[in-house]
Amino acid sequence: MIFLLELVGTYEHNIDGKNRLFVPAKFRAILGSEFIYKVKRTKFPSIQLYSKAQFFKEVEEALAGAKDEFNKRRIRDAKFFGTGEATCDAQGRIVIGASLSRAAKLNKECILTGYGDFVEIMSAEVYDAYGESLAMASEMEDSSYVKENELRCQRRAEGAYLDVEV
Repeated sequence: MIFLLELVGTYEHNIDGKNRLFVPAKFRAILGSEFIYKVKRTKFPSIQLYSKAQFFKEVEEALAGAKDEFNKRRIRDAKFFGTGEATCDAQGRIVIGASLSRAAKLNKECILTGYGDFVEIMSAEVYDAYGESLAMASEMEDSSYVKENELRCQRRAEGAYLDVEV
């Protein structure tokens, strides 16, 4: 599977009084003049921006794996629910409607992050909480590895493993 992996970077911008958010020129150049947005309704809600080509490529790939019409419908629901088309104005801003803002828990301060093939917009608070959860998960993985290695060393010292020459 080949994706556009050019959307990289993290930027901070504010939503103005008319619900407009600036999209960095670097992102606009890759997303195109018209692109797709998708509301992500999870523990860390956001709005994701995709180039039209990337979005529809992902939809086609997902539909290709569907075995019947029921599964195709479920895939379409998952891919298209909470989506729409966005266009930047002359100053590089998109309008974020009130329902989108609520669903993504956006407020004035937003963080835009490129994830290779899409851009994610989060409120500053959600972004910070997400970063903390990533750090905790990483620490837990590191801690599990250290504990497992210590246990292995302890078992070896206690003779649980036999040294065999080959």
